[in-house]
Amino acid sequence: MKKVISFAATPQNLLKISAIDKAFKKYRKEVKHLICHAGNEEDEKASLSSFEDIDFPRTSHYISIGFGSHAAQTAKTMLDFEKVLLEESPDLVILSGHQDATLACGITASKMQIPIAHIDAGLRSFEKYNPEEINRNLTDVLCEYHFVSEHSAMKNLRDEGEDSDNIFFTGNPLVDVLEMYWSDMEESTVRDTLKLGDENYILATFHHKENLERKQNLAEIKEMIKRLSKTCKVIWLLPDYAHKKLIKKGLDKELAPGVLLSGPIPYIDFLALMYDAEVVITDSEGIQEETTYLGAQCITVRKYTERIVTLDVGTNQLVGFDFEKAEKLAEDVLKGILKPGRIPEMWDGKAAKRIVEVLIDEMD
Repeated sequence: MKKVISFAATPQNLLKISAIDKAFKKYRKEVKHLICHAGNEEDEKASLSSFEDIDFPRTSHYISIGFGSHAAQTAKTMLDFEKVLLEESPDLVILSGHQDATLACGITASKMQIPIAHIDAGLRSFEKYNPEEINRNLTDVLCEYHFVSEHSAMKNLRDEGEDSDNIFFTGNPLVDVLEMYWSDMEESTVRDTLKLGDENYILATFHHKENLERKQNLAEIKEMIKRLSKTCKVIWLLPDYAHKKLIKKGLDKELAPGVLLSGPIPYIDFLALMYDAEVVITDSEGIQEETTYLGAQCITVRKYTERIVTLDVGTNQLVGFDFEKAEKLAEDVLKGILKPGRIPEMWDGKAAKRIVEVLIDEMD
């Protein structure tokens, strides 16, 4: 029997791995699939608290990478993942994401001559010195199998000299998860929980340090949200650490009555909020993919995106850190001026099945 270990460094990547795990169940007599999860929290339960409504598969190993520099987190993950690999002796390692921990596991497995598959391969922002972009590039160099979710990723890998025989266009496993929980999303009572009734609203969510810890960016976000709330209710969701910190500093008292400020909410309720929102304003990579599949208007407040298909095909619009432009686009959406979009090719809920079929053939 073959043994495969999938690694995810964030709950969002663990969502994708849960789809992979489900697809492996068809081959349970041939392959033992294990999951290793890593997080910044000291305990696994805390890092998954916003996903308590998701039926995650059992995690066989958990690595607490703590807090620290990129080098410190990478080194600690390498040491801990080496112990996992020595204990399990897998035939293959599957990586998801582009975090420091993802690269650390790739380096460790490669040094131990264990084949690696990457299910987020080929995504590029082309911001050379961005830590996540460095991780994306180096992780793909280490991998034998590259699974891509969009045509731009395939082109990037070919331009970088990767053999086409090692590149597999399989779609986006995150969509598999959305398909899995679609009926739950439709039955969500989050509108009642937040006392929204039939009221229209804008959903805003930011988690990157460049937006939450740069005083100027945070100030501009606050002002943008205040102004938009004069026209339409705004629900502003923050990561738990930022919500506590900013509440302590009195952020809730600075906002207009039309703004509902909240910490994280359960994932399925969050999907329902995105689905029903007039427009979503965000800096999240995953949300760009989710809104494109849900058909929700999305405005991304970042300098770049590696999810090019969400711009070319989907409902996403990239504005850099131009908050005036973000506000203007949100106002346009409220007036009915929408960005047309469609579901990208192969985003059909069968990506994990395709990925696993390829890996079974390759391992045989």
